[in-house]
Amino acid sequence: MRFFSFFAMAGLAACTASDVQPSEPLEVVSSAALWAFDDHVADFRQRSCPEGVSYQKAEELSLQIIEAERGPKSAREINLEGLTLAGAWHLKSENSEFGGLSGLDVLRSGSLLSITDDGKFVWIGIDPETGAPDGLGAIAYMRNADGDIFPTKRSADSEDLAFRDGLALVSFEQDHRIEAYDLESCGAAARAARVVKLDKVVDGNVLSDNRGPEALALNEQTLTVGFEVYGSGGSPMGEVRVDGTLEGFRRTEQPLLYMLTGMDRDGETSAKIFRAYDPLRGSRAILRVHNGETLSAEAKLKKPLPVDNFEAVAIGENAAGGTRVWVLSDDNFSPDQRTLLLAFDLAD
Repeated sequence: MRFFSFFAMAGLAACTASDVQPSEPLEVVSSAALWAFDDHVADFRQRSCPEGVSYQKAEELSLQIIEAERGPKSAREINLEGLTLAGAWHLKSENSEFGGLSGLDVLRSGSLLSITDDGKFVWIGIDPETGAPDGLGAIAYMRNADGDIFPTKRSADSEDLAFRDGLALVSFEQDHRIEAYDLESCGAAARAARVVKLDKVVDGNVLSDNRGPEALALNEQTLTVGFEVYGSGGSPMGEVRVDGTLEGFRRTEQPLLYMLTGMDRDGETSAKIFRAYDPLRGSRAILRVHNGETLSAEAKLKKPLPVDNFEAVAIGENAAGGTRVWVLSDDNFSPDQRTLLLAFDLAD
């Protein structure tokens, strides 16, 4: 999802995401069951990696790792609560396909899997001893259900992912949907297996193309999806039903002008990233970590702390076995922005 102009953001403050409230609610009350991972995992594997399709290795990707600023100690003390900034790195590559990273999750190895908003998977190696990126990576285009690379930006606009047991569940906007990829069995040859077509009506409003499911998290069996829109009380989110509607609708309660762009969950720990932008103050973001319903940590990311267009967040472990929260930015393939990777370690 791209930045908005100052005037667009100002308009957003006055009007919520869909801008026009319909005269009557558009939702149809659904009695469909909640989507559950175990009910569908075997089908996803069969469709994403069908008989006759062989494993294909992703293209190697060399990453340049540049230590980024962490900001003055005084700024960290004021803006970070319940966590410490353990690392900050600027990621670069001579491969022009690298960039636009918009979603993130942690693999079983401790390395990171990301996606781009033009339909690619990107693997980022993490050294298990230092907890820092090691410069080793890989990249591969996503494929549609027929095994072909997505032909248009509209079909390839992936925004967030949740990874479990070798399966990557990926949310897309414009054509609002969630697809599954069996990366463990087929690697770069994995095909899109439809998880669900999301209902385009959320909270009585029809979602615009660029106001889709920017945030996705897998909680035990269920999928939670959040949208990059702002209404009274924050961004809408809820659990996904098998028909693409939401159960347990609620709002994320962030400040005005900040919108939800990523989330993750690991047991009772959940993390959300919100971003805001205007030409005067530039990029800003808020990272919130909850333990159950309790806010346990928060980072207010603004200058002079390292900040860019943060869209992705993931929960993992640091080298000492504690909880680490990763935050990643989308550089929009622009030389004026950076792909920033931050590591926050939670207090005991």
